[in-house]
This record gives sequence, structure tokens and C-alpha cells, in this order.
Amino acid sequence: MVDFDEYSRQAVHFFSTAVTPLLREVAEKSPDHSTVVDYGCGDGHLIWTLRHNGLLDRAGQVIGLDISDIRLQRFRKNTGFHTLLHAPDTALPLADDSIDLLLSTMVIEHAPDDQWMADQIARVLKPGGRVCLTTVVKRNWTWYFRRSPDGRWVLDPTHVREYGSRDEVEHLIVQSGLRIEQVALKLLAFPVIHPIIRVINSWWPLRGVNMLFINSRAMRLLEKLVLPIPGYYSIEVIAVKPSG
Repeated sequence: MVDFDEYSRQAVHFFSTAVTPLLREVAEKSPDHSTVVDYGCGDGHLIWTLRHNGLLDRAGQVIGLDISDIRLQRFRKNTGFHTLLHAPDTALPLADDSIDLLLSTMVIEHAPDDQWMADQIARVLKPGGRVCLTTVVKRNWTWYFRRSPDGRWVLDPTHVREYGSRDEVEHLIVQSGLRIEQVALKLLAFPVIHPIIRVINSWWPLRGVNMLFINSRAMRLLEKLVLPIPGYYSIEVIAVKPSG
């Protein structure tokens, strides 16, 4: 069983000002006074980035949702927005048909029951509300050096699953009753400096570590050195809850 609080202490999130084209588009489509939820909000990197780019200026309420109180403390510190603690395998603490835009970045691969999670997302979205969901897709020949508790070779030891195709992810979302609008698939690559900083931070906690690549030009230059992971892709899906 993964200790997500301990994992959260080690796996800090680094902030960036970059927004993907699909995320920018779906954020711009949100109505005035919209309710925005970041499901699996982590340290607040995604919400911070949207606000930095002026994409939350018309939002009425922004909520961070996570299973780790350590993550939620960082989220509140970094964004100033409200948070909700969500226990795994329990219904989202949100009313039916109440959310205009739900974000879930690299979360569903951690969920014990991914179809249940997709169904929960569909439940809380308003008719016409949208979700921007990302996860990992891997080719069947892909290998990575980390191991899950059950012995699988995985990108992250907390991954319950890693999807074998784009179709698997799309099927999951369609089965929940949502309609897919756009999909983007991109080869996954990580800045080489990120795991190095995480190791250093685990030994000697760095002040303002989340903002390290925002505040330091030298660190931003180092961040440009990226290592692609052959056979691993990130998939970004925009889906809408049909009206009526």
C-alpha cells in the first residue's frame, strides 16, 4: 500500500508558465463565474499556471481536491484557493451537475477503479461542462526502471495501471457518458534536472522548491535539457457532458 503523504513529501511538483493548446482552449470556453475543480491538484502547479496566464480571471470558484493533506497544504499556500480532502474509493465531495470545468492531470492511472473515477467526473460536471484529463499511454515493449509494489516495471511506482493505447483511454471516458471533443498524444519527456532536484530536496529541503524553475533563469536553462522516454506518451483528452 502506497503512503501518499510520504510520496507527496518526496515527489514535489515544479511550476511552469506553459499551458497546452487544448487546456488553454477549454479554459477560455468556461463561462463567467464558473466553478473549476482540479481533481488530484497536487501542489497547485496547474491552477497556478492557469491563473498566471489569466485563464481563471472569469472563474467564480476554484477548488483543489486531493487525497494527501500535504499536497493540499502546498496547494493553499501556492494558490490561495479552497481545498477538499478526498478519501480514495469514496464519492467526490461535490454535488451532481455542479462543475463547469474539471481538470485531472496524471491522476486516473493512480485510481484503484478508473471507470468509477471517470463516472464520478461525469456525475459532478454540469450539462455542457468539460473535463481536461491527462494520463500515460505506453507501448507493450516499453520498459522503465521503476517497479510497482506488485512487481511491474512502471514509470511511477504509484501507478496502478498504464494504458496500452489511446483507444483504452477514450473508451473509459465514453463509457462514463461523456462525449470526446479533442485528443492530443505526445511523446513523454522529462527534464533531466527534475529528479536531481527532488533527490537534493529530500536530503536538504529547498526553500521555495515548487517555484525553483520560475524564479531562477539558470534553472530554467537547465530545465530545457529533456530526456524522451521511448514508448511512453502523455494523452490529453477534452470531453463534454452532453446537455439533455
